[in-house]
Amino acid sequence: MHRPKTSLVNNRSFLLGCALISILKLWLLGPQEILSRSSPHDDTLFVGLALNILQGEWLGPYDQFTLMKGSGYPLFIAASNLLGIPLILSQELLYLGACFVFVWGIHKLGLRNIYLWIAFGALAFNPFTYNFFPNVYPFRFGIYPAVSLLLFGLAQIVLISVENREKHWKTLVVFGLVLGFFWNIRGEAIWIMPSLIVLIGFYGFASTRNSSCSKVGPAVRSTLNALILAGIGFMMVNSGIAYQNLKQYGVYTTNEMKSPAFKSAYGGLLRIETVIGERFIPINREARQAAYNVSPAFKRLEQYFEHGRGTRTWMKGGSDYIAAFFPWAFRDGIYSIGYFRDAPSTHEFLDRIGKEIDAACDEKKIKCRPRYSELAPKWRSEWNSLGVETFIETLKRMVKFKDFVANGPRARSLNDDKLVTNYKYVTGSPIRPQRIDLLEKVPEFHKNRVRLSNFIFGKMLWFYRHLPQILVILSVGIIGYRGIQVIRGDRLSTYDVMSIALLGGLVAYAFILTILQVTSYTSIGRQLNTTYPIVLALIVSSFAMIFRRDR
Repeated sequence: MHRPKTSLVNNRSFLLGCALISILKLWLLGPQEILSRSSPHDDTLFVGLALNILQGEWLGPYDQFTLMKGSGYPLFIAASNLLGIPLILSQELLYLGACFVFVWGIHKLGLRNIYLWIAFGALAFNPFTYNFFPNVYPFRFGIYPAVSLLLFGLAQIVLISVENREKHWKTLVVFGLVLGFFWNIRGEAIWIMPSLIVLIGFYGFASTRNSSCSKVGPAVRSTLNALILAGIGFMMVNSGIAYQNLKQYGVYTTNEMKSPAFKSAYGGLLRIETVIGERFIPINREARQAAYNVSPAFKRLEQYFEHGRGTRTWMKGGSDYIAAFFPWAFRDGIYSIGYFRDAPSTHEFLDRIGKEIDAACDEKKIKCRPRYSELAPKWRSEWNSLGVETFIETLKRMVKFKDFVANGPRARSLNDDKLVTNYKYVTGSPIRPQRIDLLEKVPEFHKNRVRLSNFIFGKMLWFYRHLPQILVILSVGIIGYRGIQVIRGDRLSTYDVMSIALLGGLVAYAFILTILQVTSYTSIGRQLNTTYPIVLALIVSSFAMIFRRDR
């Protein structure tokens, strides 16, 4: 690969421009405050887990909440606190850093600084970082898009190094570490696998192309070595978290929802076939009744699910438990009968439920389907046309950059002194006042600055709501055009492959969100948060193929 030479002055100009854009973004976000609220399955949980980490208690006492979600975000909150960086600032620095890493790879093409500054600015001012309400809560989406973009940026640098025959083992280890962290933030990390397959394939192809001999053996060994190095980084994070949970709670797992015991029980319930099948209700009353009849362990939860706290807390006035709430109701019900005090006995109970249901299925006592899935509801053939429509609509929402905020944030924090105190000292960020009389005392200059920031961000938002949908269509056209050129003999480059990998990631995420909307719930505004920087990165990468100097 030809490497365009860039002068020291050009490099400094590029860095200075990125720094000025970052300073402007940080200044505009200066008035942002964190809202404290009672959300035991989301931000209140993450703040509480981070508090336990800071107090040297790992994730704290074991209950139904402790291992229900990945520990990546609580670890980030705790790390920000230990570094003395307010959470709002640390999240934004992480995102700006991810933008810089991605654009730095584009910088190696030798493009003019004006294009690089536009690319960095477009990524930096992604509206989800200032116009999306969970960003004012300590919420996982405060870092998940940044880590997603950072993975693509690091992968791009690795592939450039391969093409340039530069050493890159350190970058591979860092990539593995970031991938391990990414895997422990949210549960749907599998969406990035198609992108990784494309990137790994090109790594092997580029290694073969650079090999001095015609044999593929050296290239295969090089690819395997790269996978081992990245795998070491990944396992350092994943195994480290799992080992800490084993040491503290007695179970080797990073996330209890993915543990063999939980999947045994939940997957067993999902495989029970029923006469009545309802969308959004994968484990209905009929399925539960069948489980009560064949599983003495699950029978112990009947009072909770049918007559007790479960009906009052989780049905929310509906006719049955919807898919979005049933896993939490299931864990809450198990806690109500004395489990979730220690992990080994809880996991033994969960495993027993699964085995009892499986045995009944094998003995034909109840009608069951195979264990196609352990966590996702069964897909029904009558949903196929709806699935296609939903998939197309999801892709449209990804590129239109709008309709992603169903409800704005509360006007003030919850009036709970202990909650506000925990949020304040754990996040290290300013907390929105919790009473009307305190809100009325906010200085006028601060209100004016909020209005100014909102005004400027509002003007920027217009571009994001109109241009990306056009530019994405052009980007797909560019990818197709480059594909024809490569078939005719042009050189396949890192930037061609990055565009394909980014597009593959978006399609994979849209597929996952489609399944989610059809089977579980339709509100995906928060999940779209992750896709917007990837959409912008796709646009930047595809247009870089057109504007590059080394053609």
